Amino acid sequence: MSRRVRVPRYLHKPIQILWFDVEDIALIVVMYVLWLVIDRWWVLPAVVLVPYWFRELKLRKPRGYLRHLLYQFGFERLRGYPPPASREFRE
Repeated sequence: MSRRVRVPRYLHKPIQILWFDVEDIALIVVMYVLWLVIDRWWVLPAVVLVPYWFRELKLRKPRGYLRHLLYQFGFERLRGYPPPASREFRE
């Protein structure tokens, strides 16, 4: 039996909620949870400012910059590619 999946309208565009990308939403949620855990008034501006600074940084970089950065530091694995510390790659 086949499974139904959602096919995006444009394959080259990332998933967005309003004008936020998935990374932006995740950072907002992480900062909000951090504020709830620390429970101090001075952490509240970071909930707004850190995602704003991250978005400004992201707009100055090429598309896919964050995924390549995660790959470089070993947090994400790309199948079919050598490890980031490799100096030589032969096909």
